[in-house]
Amino acid sequence: MLNLLLASSLAGHPAAPTFQELMDPALFRQAMGGMRVERVEADAGRLRLVTTGAVVDVDSARGEIRFAQRLVHARPVATLHLGRALSGLRLVEQTDGLALVRADRPAFALRLNGDSLCMLHAHEPLEVQVERHLVPAWDGSYGANHLLADEWGGFGLYCSLRELADGYAPQNGIVATYSLPADQVLWLGVCPPKPYDWQRSLEDRVVWHWSMQTGYPSNADFAAWRAHGNIVLLQSEVMLWKDWNLGFEPRLGPDEFARVRAAAHAQGQRFIVYTSPYYFLRGTPIEGRAMNSFEHFEQTGFPPGWATGENMGFFLAAITEVMRQLQPDGLYFDGQYTENPAALYALARATRELLGEEGILEWHSTGALGPGQCYLPQADAYVDMVLRGEGQGGIYGDPDYLRYFVSGYNVHNSIGVLCLNGPPGIQADLAERLLQVNGRLHFLAGWEADPRSLGIYQSAYAGRLTPALRLEVDRAVEQRQAEVAAKAAARATEQAALAAPPPWGPPIRVVDFAVLPTGRAVVSPANDAAFNLVDGALEITAHASTYAYLELPLTEPAAGVMVKLRRDSDGGMSWGPAVALRWTDGSLLRVGVRSDGQLQSDVLGSQALFSACEADQWVWLRARWLARAGVVERSLDGVTWQSVSHFEHGGKCAGQPVTLLVGKVPYNGQPVDHTVPGEVGRCRFGRVEVYGR
Repeated sequence: MLNLLLASSLAGHPAAPTFQELMDPALFRQAMGGMRVERVEADAGRLRLVTTGAVVDVDSARGEIRFAQRLVHARPVATLHLGRALSGLRLVEQTDGLALVRADRPAFALRLNGDSLCMLHAHEPLEVQVERHLVPAWDGSYGANHLLADEWGGFGLYCSLRELADGYAPQNGIVATYSLPADQVLWLGVCPPKPYDWQRSLEDRVVWHWSMQTGYPSNADFAAWRAHGNIVLLQSEVMLWKDWNLGFEPRLGPDEFARVRAAAHAQGQRFIVYTSPYYFLRGTPIEGRAMNSFEHFEQTGFPPGWATGENMGFFLAAITEVMRQLQPDGLYFDGQYTENPAALYALARATRELLGEEGILEWHSTGALGPGQCYLPQADAYVDMVLRGEGQGGIYGDPDYLRYFVSGYNVHNSIGVLCLNGPPGIQADLAERLLQVNGRLHFLAGWEADPRSLGIYQSAYAGRLTPALRLEVDRAVEQRQAEVAAKAAARATEQAALAAPPPWGPPIRVVDFAVLPTGRAVVSPANDAAFNLVDGALEITAHASTYAYLELPLTEPAAGVMVKLRRDSDGGMSWGPAVALRWTDGSLLRVGVRSDGQLQSDVLGSQALFSACEADQWVWLRARWLARAGVVERSLDGVTWQSVSHFEHGGKCAGQPVTLLVGKVPYNGQPVDHTVPGEVGRCRFGRVEVYGR
């Protein structure tokens, strides 16, 4: 794959890898990362394929493909029901990295990789029912891609048709049904694909350096960091490279880069350097938006990224030169391909092929796969460290977020790291909760001169990284696993209640805009005379990406909020017309409309987009929640409601909201404009209601 993509980029034909291309047994033939195909057994119409992490049984007579987990706890996890008996089942190729199977009727190919990722390529229309054999404690979804897990492991589903209607219902025995047209592909990956490297997780410590002044720390810096880490991450993208969006030429020249390499190695440290497939814009339609300095940064900000992988060949060519000429000990990826599982998988494997087994690879994957905490464990498994949680401080209190999305213990089994480069910063209780679920932290450069942060890091975190931690973690795993069935039952009860109409009485707060409500007007200096009452509605006139909202007090517990609004000519995206609730701890729940017509929710820092409406169309939006979960709904008449999104809040919305925000409320609820204010437009609000418990 590495050579294929390099050749593609050199030929000037940028393209993203596809599910279909990854069926080719010429790609990724050999075992990598300690994950391998151990054996294949054939017996009278049956095939048994065994990998490091899974057993896959293909049963011709029953028309089934059964998946069992080998690591942590041996058990069945899922079955694919093909609906009819199979004929012509045979093994056509095998290496230590893959097994390729074909069937004549129904016609399909089946590729199983050493990382326990099974790829089913339908050569004729095929309906596949997916039956689960575990009770999920947690799941994440992105279109027709899903990941289900409990404390011991789980499985993921990924489809070449992202928007295929699969009827996903994790609470049901048949969790999804994929009606695959000919030439489409369904993946099922068994988790975890590899054992967890406990020794490395206790011994490897990363010092994370970022600066707007220099990407080249002094020799004295490396000496000062020696006590806190044996790996140094040089992240300063703009200051490290001359053109970080287009190539990786050392900003201060190869000699200075060599000085940094020697300084790290002199302290017994390895070092990894910033690169980013997501922000690498060469070969993309937005190449012209690349930036190479912090000049005018307040106005422009960072450029957009590229989420689907067409730039992969160019990016791989660039990092190949970094490794060949500059010889760091590894790479740090700032974001990956968040909308294309095939590209995400190919990126992980091609990069591991480039770095070899000893090279260090960390990727920053807060976005993962789509906005719903879905990810691909079989890609993460080729990465040494997976960094997640940037800007998500509002949901660090959700134990499932830390356990399943950040830690990934018994799911991908790479080292899961919580990103603490923003609020709330390092806290003793957060470090303790993270260690309980087997997550890790980086040491941020600068903490060595900050007694508070250094003290917490040493006492609440680093001092706990001993062999005894493994016993604590696995004891907690077993305790939580014993509670999974009850937790799932409670969740199913909540989901059933959220599927029914809300049992609400009269609203506890109504804002109908007969008059301008009493409260605090929070308006950007860029906007003059933002609020007007027109035909019984609140009209807001403001620049597209600026704030202009009313902040109204709330005095009673809430269980839902509804807004009637119309976007008209407003040009805001994440600054579009919206309503939000803010809790005493700063947690925010927001629902609104964007200028592209999509509806948007922002719940505790996690954003979701869904459905659409016309510019001149009144639309009703509401969010409602129970103890741990909630739902976002839309209506075109205020009577008939359609569910468009579910969310987990982990109890954060159960407290007392203190303010209601109405207007052009930014996605994060903060009175801060975008760097580019945009054109002036108008939007309208007809009514807001808040409902109590």
